[in-house]
Amino acid sequence: MVMAWLLVGVAAVGATPTPGAEHAPTPPNEHVPSSSVQDNHKYYKLSVYQNNAVKTFDDHFIDMESAEIKAGLSDTMVGAESISPLFSFPFYGHVVEDFYITTHGFLSLSPRLHDYIYKTQYIAPLRIKLDPSRSNSSTISVLSLPDRLTVEWSNVSVMAPAEHPSGGSFTFQVTIRPNGDIVFVYIEVQPVLTTAALYDQEPVAGISDAFLLHGSELHLYNKINIDNIDINTRTVAVFEALPTCVAQSTCGQCVDTRQNTNFSCTWCEAAGHCSDGADRKREHWNNNECHLSNSTTCEADGHNEWRHSSFVAQPIVQASTSTIVSAVISSVLILILVIIFLAFVYLYGKYNEDSLVGRHIKRLKQSYEQFGASAKMTSLELGKKKSQAKAKAKSKPVSEFVNPHPMATNNNVITASM
Repeated sequence: MVMAWLLVGVAAVGATPTPGAEHAPTPPNEHVPSSSVQDNHKYYKLSVYQNNAVKTFDDHFIDMESAEIKAGLSDTMVGAESISPLFSFPFYGHVVEDFYITTHGFLSLSPRLHDYIYKTQYIAPLRIKLDPSRSNSSTISVLSLPDRLTVEWSNVSVMAPAEHPSGGSFTFQVTIRPNGDIVFVYIEVQPVLTTAALYDQEPVAGISDAFLLHGSELHLYNKINIDNIDINTRTVAVFEALPTCVAQSTCGQCVDTRQNTNFSCTWCEAAGHCSDGADRKREHWNNNECHLSNSTTCEADGHNEWRHSSFVAQPIVQASTSTIVSAVISSVLILILVIIFLAFVYLYGKYNEDSLVGRHIKRLKQSYEQFGASAKMTSLELGKKKSQAKAKAKSKPVSEFVNPHPMATNNNVITASM
């Protein structure tokens, strides 16, 4: 399946204008009353209009006379081709610069092609198993302008094995705009489809998005479907984009969105973006541990409080350092005072031998002299003793310990320890 999707990206090189006469709006059906249904979702406001209600079909139908036909897609059963609009398109608030047009009636906004692009991250006006290669009159065309981009599937039939016996072809458009709005226009729709033409028995039209984790895990966080019974010829569906967390670029905007929408937006300073945890930047949010550290307020005093709390640590550190220095100086002064006191006691006892201190010092001197301190050594003998000590130090005894495992042969122990 992946190779089939990739094939058209290489093959689609031709572009010819589409005749406009084939795409003129069909006359209104006298038996279908005009009606409209609105549904407010979290990310988009969905409005579905039947039979040109309030002239929505006339207003949203795009004349594709000057459009570019994607020849590679038009001649392929299963394929996709990358395209870049002339503007940045916010999809669920996440800016998308390019996406894929598929032969099966939907746009894939996945960053790359894979076997499950039909499951999520799509804009699907009619997500069924179409086959443009069955007829030379089947075309897929694109009209790209600075203020909108329109893709049209024209006269496209369902794959032969999945086609209903009544047959028939489909013609429909999707238009995206720089503000994020999405419009489906159904020019010709067959009333009956087989279940074999569907993807996993799901509704054929809607939008969906997911975030990617660990390079391969897609986590669906929102899907908006249009009921199959609401899709008829001359039906128009409008998805009006609403403010989202991830679209906000500052903390203030993030807080405003939290207060004025149904989103629980929080601002993460480490990641530098706003989120409620459900968007395409989820992995970036997780990597910066934003679930542990985020903010729902951005008042100036809040920032001052954070800065103040971080600066308070400096005086604490300085006070701690000053305390240590003071303790060291005090210890040194006390030691000096003790030495002075002992010196004073010694001198007092030396010159007052009849005093208690004098008698005690005299006994200490006699004990010291008893162990040979009075035996004077001449300088010659002292030098002789020194030279003998040096000679003794130079000669190593045979019993001296030698490391049986020198460093060069001790690597196994280190490795075993690790």
